[in-house]
Amino acid sequence: MGSVDTAHMSRRGFLALGTTAAATVAAASLAGCSPSGEAKADAAKGSGAIDGMAVYADGRVSAPELESSVAVAEPITEYAEELSFDVVVVGAGTTGIPAALAAHEAGAKVAVLQKEANPVAQGMLAARVVKGQSAEAGIAAYIHEMHELNAHQPDMALLKEFADTSEEVLDWYEAKLAEIGFDACKESDSMDHVYEDGNCYVQGLLFSDSMQAPTTALAEQAAKDGVEFFYNTPAVQLAVEDGKVTGVIGFAEDGAYKKFSAAKGVILATGDFQNNDAMLAKYVPDALVFNRKQINKTGDGHLIGLLAGAVMEPGGHSKMIHGGKGCFREEPLLAVNVNGERFMYEDVPYGARNTILRDQPEHRMVTLFDANYSDQIYSWGSDPTVPTVANGTPEKIAAFVEDGTLLQADSIEELAQAAGLPVEATVATVERYNELCELGVDLDFGKASKYMKPVDTPPFYAMPREYAVSAIPAGLLVDVNGQCKNAEGEPIEGLFAAGNCSGPFYGAIDYSLSTMGLSVGRCIVFGYLTGTHVASV
Repeated sequence: MGSVDTAHMSRRGFLALGTTAAATVAAASLAGCSPSGEAKADAAKGSGAIDGMAVYADGRVSAPELESSVAVAEPITEYAEELSFDVVVVGAGTTGIPAALAAHEAGAKVAVLQKEANPVAQGMLAARVVKGQSAEAGIAAYIHEMHELNAHQPDMALLKEFADTSEEVLDWYEAKLAEIGFDACKESDSMDHVYEDGNCYVQGLLFSDSMQAPTTALAEQAAKDGVEFFYNTPAVQLAVEDGKVTGVIGFAEDGAYKKFSAAKGVILATGDFQNNDAMLAKYVPDALVFNRKQINKTGDGHLIGLLAGAVMEPGGHSKMIHGGKGCFREEPLLAVNVNGERFMYEDVPYGARNTILRDQPEHRMVTLFDANYSDQIYSWGSDPTVPTVANGTPEKIAAFVEDGTLLQADSIEELAQAAGLPVEATVATVERYNELCELGVDLDFGKASKYMKPVDTPPFYAMPREYAVSAIPAGLLVDVNGQCKNAEGEPIEGLFAAGNCSGPFYGAIDYSLSTMGLSVGRCIVFGYLTGTHVASV
């Protein structure tokens, strides 16, 4: 292949049609030729096209997304090098590494393209359904619950597949780590979902720091085993021949395009699109005002998949916006905004608080409580010591105070000063709240009376929280094998997606916390399952 003129290389992304027109444009463009006059006319009509997108006569696609992704819309017809593999995984993260390992174990020759210089992963808890300790009816009820909590939008087949395989896959994952001497993980406290007809026992695999360490360790081992990694090589376009995805075009460190052919299939595992403001504006506009916890999550996998004829999952896209490190994130303790004002009923579920904070100044809040917190929380039927929910052991509280995460003072005035809150307004808020607690009824916001406990016994505590986007767990429409579908619901040969690049597994406006660690667990499980499947086709 000849060298490419990198001076003309576009770093802009694209938002593809997600329609038959998109597939027509993609097939013609990526095969290295311009669309026919008839195809141009069909594309220009933009039947079902996404608002704000323009299709040029030569088949190029223009949209606001172009400025925030490495994906390239212009046809790439020349490469400095062409490499051949069975499976090409795009993304070296929580999903991509299990996908690559599973495909390699199944006998495939595997390549992994990664935009970053190293593997990248986040989260710290992976959930699995323990079938041996669950009733069959309980598992069915659990699937029903997940579907209902996600606004009835997930594909039930995906939920069932997770429930049926997650224990086996997480056991495999844990065993892989044990093989390489990685022991910074343990079984977390269980979450036993109990229903009228039976129970579903869910158990997490908890990592002491984050998913970054195990992901890096497994990537290093995979490289030793023969998986080929290409870091600093973003995937900028898919190769499509006669409607079949045959490989990926990457932009290598040396400034040249390289084609990575995939005889069996390409797996998109690039994570979410939280750093692509144009995609957020279209799919999750209420997340735009919040800061983002990750960087370079620009929806590259989504975008190159769309250009190849894939479509985004229908319905609403969930957002995961949480308040970060600290204690008592679930508990309905008194909360104030940065003006020292109470602004909500605090018994709103933790995962949905961001929806209220969206309209508050700086999108931040401060939880206030006093020395009686433990007795109060136990009286509500909760446990302040559960590590993945409350982090409220005396040792944890002391450690948070020591590192400045949690603030402590002997008076509300001192506490407000320490938290940077207006003193007079904060004192007035606490006084009003204590009056309502004495009355036994929340006349201001209607919080359940059992949660109305005064803040009147020193020492007093303040837990500041800045809410930011952790993930947008929504992506390309896939079947249970991870195979992408087109606008007609038909499978696209050679194209697969997993993890936060795929869906529909969620669907509620906010990510449900009914199963702690579900997001990471789902990424590992479907990465493994998709890798295994693609290697076998």
